Amino acid sequence: NQQTIPTAGQNFFKYVLEFIRDVSKTQIGEEHGPWVPFIGTMFLFIFVSNWSGALLPWKIIQLPHGELAAPTNDINTTVALALLTSVAYF
Repeated sequence: NQQTIPTAGQNFFKYVLEFIRDVSKTQIGEEHGPWVPFIGTMFLFIFVSNWSGALLPWKIIQLPHGELAAPTNDINTTVALALLTSVAYF
């Protein structure tokens, strides 16, 4: 819902979208358009996962079968992201 006079939220989301488009254009080139949603999703997932691990004290919560941790703390997340990227590329 774009407005003539942008709100703070609209400015923030526009900044994030332009940042992701610039990163895509820098890394891929002029034909970066179809890759922007994929790269944006990966970027936001990794960004939120890393910050949730840095800001939330996950190790305080003890579970019977282990402890909670940031999603990017596990090698399986890295493998899954690598497989998704490989499948999307090929």
